[in-house]
Amino acid sequence: MTPAVPSVDEGSSLKEVAKFMSSNHTPVVLVENKAHECVGVVTEADFTRKVVAKGHSVDTATIDSIMSSPVKTIEGSTLMAAANKTMRRSGTHHLVVKENGELVGLLSPINFLSYYENVEKHLSDLAINDGLTGIHNRRYFDEILNVEWKRAMREKTSLSLIMLDIDYFKKYNDTYGHQAGDECLIKIAASISETLRRPADLVARYGGEEFVIVLPGIALEEAVNLSEKIRSEIETLKIEHKLNSISPFVTASLGIASIVPSSNSSYEELLQRADKALYNAKLRGRNCVTVSHD
Repeated sequence: MTPAVPSVDEGSSLKEVAKFMSSNHTPVVLVENKAHECVGVVTEADFTRKVVAKGHSVDTATIDSIMSSPVKTIEGSTLMAAANKTMRRSGTHHLVVKENGELVGLLSPINFLSYYENVEKHLSDLAINDGLTGIHNRRYFDEILNVEWKRAMREKTSLSLIMLDIDYFKKYNDTYGHQAGDECLIKIAASISETLRRPADLVARYGGEEFVIVLPGIALEEAVNLSEKIRSEIETLKIEHKLNSISPFVTASLGIASIVPSSNSSYEELLQRADKALYNAKLRGRNCVTVSHD
């Protein structure tokens, strides 16, 4: 919404309005009658289209000759959806917004377009992204793993999966608080994302302090090297963790599974193997990378 839209009297000449808009650095003005009621809107485009292009006289013509459209007044407490309905039903292209009788802004079709685009994008992000870390969520991971499984089966290429768990994260939350825990998750998610270089690679928050990474076309050896780099980068963050028995900082354990998909296997099997490898990494003492040899 455009804040504090200025207004001019409907008896003003075009020259006066043009000067007013220029001096106030505003691309739009409202037109008021003698009763101080808003009766229309004039924009910079009106002057360009009707005054300059058609050569109207700015000395004698009145403002209503180039007015973009009439307006309708609504209260500032009106919801956007209701305002949109009012605009459509009344046939007006602009809504004057007032609170306690004072002008607070102007709504036009572009406001609604921008508003709904933002809402749709937000809802779309919620559907595929984790609300805390900003990386993809488990729902989207499930969809992508299925897609990449079918692609790898079709192309007879490797598909690798990494499961990562932050070591002793419950103790971290108990010691530093949940806000610090959230900040820790955000930093680790960002670290993993920055380590992944290929557009096809995907990291998602699997749940709680657990992350999962899908690596299409990556064989086991390369997946191990990448896992070690991810583990090292997390340790390099040097996030203090007093109750981590293996390091003074936050660390992570990683489990890897890799397979060339076939009709005799499934992506659920790949996920189970990566999960088992992660379990074995914890048994080995944590802060390490373990590979599934099933």
